[in-house]
Amino acid sequence: MSVHIQSMDMDVVANGRFQPQVVANGVAPDKPKADWSGDDKKKVQDDLKARNVLISSLGVNEYHSVSHCKTSKDMWDAFEILHEGTDDVKQSKINTLVQQYELFRMEDGETISSMQMRFTHIVNKLKNLGKTILNKYCTTKILRCMTKEWQPKVIAIKEAQNRNVLSMITLFRKLKEHEHEILRLKSSEEELENKGKKSITLRASSSKVSLSINGDNDSGYDSPSEEEMRLFVRCFNPYIQKNGLKCSDKSMVNSGKTQLKREGAKEDKGPNCCRYGNSGHLKSECPELLKTRGKSNSSD
Repeated sequence: MSVHIQSMDMDVVANGRFQPQVVANGVAPDKPKADWSGDDKKKVQDDLKARNVLISSLGVNEYHSVSHCKTSKDMWDAFEILHEGTDDVKQSKINTLVQQYELFRMEDGETISSMQMRFTHIVNKLKNLGKTILNKYCTTKILRCMTKEWQPKVIAIKEAQNRNVLSMITLFRKLKEHEHEILRLKSSEEELENKGKKSITLRASSSKVSLSINGDNDSGYDSPSEEEMRLFVRCFNPYIQKNGLKCSDKSMVNSGKTQLKREGAKEDKGPNCCRYGNSGHLKSECPELLKTRGKSNSSD
């Protein structure tokens, strides 16, 4: 706001409203408005323009706080007390911010952008209250508050740069560049680890399928069930139709189909007759036994 008012070349905010007067015999009564010159009218208008600039930028609550002020200087003085407080309040705020500055540390896992925002916020508040911290002290403080993982980069900056001429913006830029490089290396390592895990999983699953198909139970794998074999044949048929078959593939598929036929035949046969060895019926329903009973009844 102060920059905006200064750009309009209005000193009434700092010096007060201009009032045309007539000096006579050591007395300076107010000049009648009808006797104002063009320069007098311009200086009086400056105060009205400054008041318009201030009022236009206010919210409702702040406007009610200064609506009783008659000049732009009175409004500005009221704003200083409202937002900055008296000298005692200013000193109390300065003490609090200085303590925050001294205890400032980079948090674990914090990004450089977040740390820069927190640090510059403290420094700018102190500057607005009249407490300016030199640039060389700021850069030294930033390097001292970095976490342990940043110490190699801190040592490199201390050895390569003159901290008396190194600005905060340049220092944060260097730290951000190093942060981007660390993130790039971490992402590359994670991609390599993920690729290694996927290849190990694929080899393990492939060996398990191969052992299951060949019926190798020596490694601790059970023989495939009927449902598993049906699923394998159903998934393998499109590959056969598309790419054709080799000799080993044909034997593998034929062995799977043979096993399915055997298991299906076992299920279709049903229970065995315990006397004559025939399958598909119980002893009480055996046709041979019924014939024998029929002959014995007729002979009787």
